[in-house]
Amino acid sequence: MCYSADVLTNQEDVMSNPLNPTELAIEYLRRDKSALTPAEYLKRLNLLKLEFEDLLTLSHSELKEEIDFAWRLGIH
Repeated sequence: MCYSADVLTNQEDVMSNPLNPTELAIEYLRRDKSALTPAEYLKRLNLLKLEFEDLLTLSHSELKEEIDFAWRLGIH
């Protein structure tokens, strides 16, 4: 545990590794309850990796625009 600026945090609370598009895609699919065949899973994994790669390259304002656009379309 560390104390900083009067806030108690655990080491698990601090994200020390960079975001990886592959890990994000796998985690997304792990939480998705869709029944996918192995071929569908791999195809979806590759598409998600590309989407996460694109999202990770966006600036703060570009990401905010993407989120606002998705919200207007009803995608949450």
